Amino acid sequence: MTNESVNILQNEKHTWLEPGAWRKTCIVHVTMVANARQSLFGKLAHNGFEAVIEKTPIGWALINQQRRLLEMCPEIKILADKVMPDHHHMVLQVQRTMPRSIRQVVRGYMQGCKEEARKLGFEENLYDSPPFYRVLTHKGQLHAMIEYVKANAERAWQRKLNPDLFRIHRKTNVCQLQFTSLGNHFLLDWPERQLVEMSRDASEGQIEERLQSVLAAAHNGAVTYTAAISKGEQRIARMVREKGFPLVVLLNDGFPKEGSPQERYYKPGGVYFEASSRGKLLMMEPDESAFVNPVVMKATEDALRRKAETKHYYYSPIPVTSQRYRFVALNEIGRRLVER
Repeated sequence: MTNESVNILQNEKHTWLEPGAWRKTCIVHVTMVANARQSLFGKLAHNGFEAVIEKTPIGWALINQQRRLLEMCPEIKILADKVMPDHHHMVLQVQRTMPRSIRQVVRGYMQGCKEEARKLGFEENLYDSPPFYRVLTHKGQLHAMIEYVKANAERAWQRKLNPDLFRIHRKTNVCQLQFTSLGNHFLLDWPERQLVEMSRDASEGQIEERLQSVLAAAHNGAVTYTAAISKGEQRIARMVREKGFPLVVLLNDGFPKEGSPQERYYKPGGVYFEASSRGKLLMMEPDESAFVNPVVMKATEDALRRKAETKHYYYSPIPVTSQRYRFVALNEIGRRLVER
C-alpha cells in the first residue's frame, strides 16, 4: 500500500461521497477488460515467492499511460493498480474538483492505451466493453478495494492451481435435493457434522456459549453447516472460518444465473476466496425445487409455527417465495444435510 493510501485510511476528515459526484473528491475502483478476455496484457506466472504478471508490450503500455494520466490530471492519485493478463484495475482518488469528470478521464486513458496498442500492431478494439466503476461510499471499502487489487494475481494463481475449488457445479445432489455449489465437495462426505442455527433474539451470552461449543466440535473434526443469517450465526461462521476449520455455507440467491455473462468469471469474494483456496469451504445454494420439496416444506412450516407459538402469535402460512420462508427453509435444509 502506498503512503498516500495509508494517509487516506487514517484521515477522518476525508469526504466520502455518493456515486454520481464524478468531478468532485471521491475514490473510484475502475476495472477495464480486454477484448474477448484475451490475454493481451500479460501472462500469469510464479517467481517462487509470489504470483506475478509477466507483462506484454501492451501491458507495459498501460503502465506508461498511467504516468501520462497523472501528468494531465494532477487532481488524481492512483492508490492501487494491477495489470492482469485479460483485465486491469486502478483505484483512483480525486483530490479536488476537476474540470472533467472521472468518467471522461478514464475514457481518455483508455483511448491512449488503444493508440499505444495500435502502434504495437494490435489493430482490434483493445477493450471488451466500457469500464466497470465502483465508487467508494463508506470508509470500510477503501482498505478492501486496495487489498483486492493487490491480491488479484495471487487469487488467479490459486484458481489455476485448484480449478475445481472455484468451478460452479449446477447439479449437486444431496438428500434428494439439488444445489448449485462451489468449493470442496469432499466436505459433504465428512461423517462428523454440526448445524449452527441461532435465533435473532439470542443474547451475547448465548452466542458466546454456542460459539465455544461449535469451536470445540470443529476442533474435534466436525464440519460446520450454517446459513449465516442471524447475527449469532454470522459471528460463529466468521470465527470457524478464521480458525481454519471447514465450513459449509447455505446461500439464498448466492450465484450468478446459469448462462449469464458473470457465470464464467465468478469467484467468491474476500475471505470466502481464501477459505475456498485452502479447501475449507463449500458454498451451496438450493435449487428452487428444494424449497418446495414436501419434506422441506413440512419441516419449514413446523418451524415457523413453533416460532409463532413461542411468541404467542397466531400462525398463518406464508408464501414459499417470501424471504422469511426461505431463511427458515435454509436452516431446515441444513438440518437435513447434517442429520443424513
